[in-house]
Amino acid sequence: MICMIMIGLAASFAYATAAAARTLVLDIELEDTSGEPPAPDHAARLKQVSAELRRHLDDRGYEVIDGDATARLVPPGTEIRSCNGCEDGIARAAGADLVVFGVVHKVSSLILWIALVVEDVGTGRVVTTARGDIRGDNAAAWSRGVAWLVEHRLADHAPVKR
Repeated sequence: MICMIMIGLAASFAYATAAAARTLVLDIELEDTSGEPPAPDHAARLKQVSAELRRHLDDRGYEVIDGDATARLVPPGTEIRSCNGCEDGIARAAGADLVVFGVVHKVSSLILWIALVVEDVGTGRVVTTARGDIRGDNAAAWSRGVAWLVEHRLADHAPVKR
C-alpha cells in the first residue's frame, strides 16, 4: 500500500514538474525578402501576432511568462533568428525552462510562411519546430497562421503533455 502511494506521489510530482515548465515567448520577427517597400503596419502586426501566440500557447498548456516584462531582456536591434543561440541566455535570465521564437518570412505580398521553434533552455535542444505557409500579407492571414501552428503542431508538445 505504501509503495503504491509513493509511486502515485512520484508520478504526480513528475507531472507537476512537467506542467510547471515556464515558457518565454519572444516576439515574432519579420524577414522580408520580397523587395517590396516596407509596410507601415508590420511592426504593429508583429506585436499583435506575438501576443496571440502567447495567449494560444498559454491556453494549450504552456506556462507563458509575461512577454512585456521579458521584452526588456532582448538587447535593442537583436535578431533572435540570427543571434547564434542568444535566446537561451535571454530565457535563462527570465527564469524560463522553454523559449519559443519565430519568424514571418515574406517572399511577396501573396506568399509568406511562419516558422516557430520551441527550445529547452537547460539543454539548448530544440523540442519541436512548426512551419506553415500563409497567403496574404494581412493581419487575418498572420493570425490564422499562428493559431493553426499552435493548435496543430505545438499543442502536442506542451509541457503538460510530455
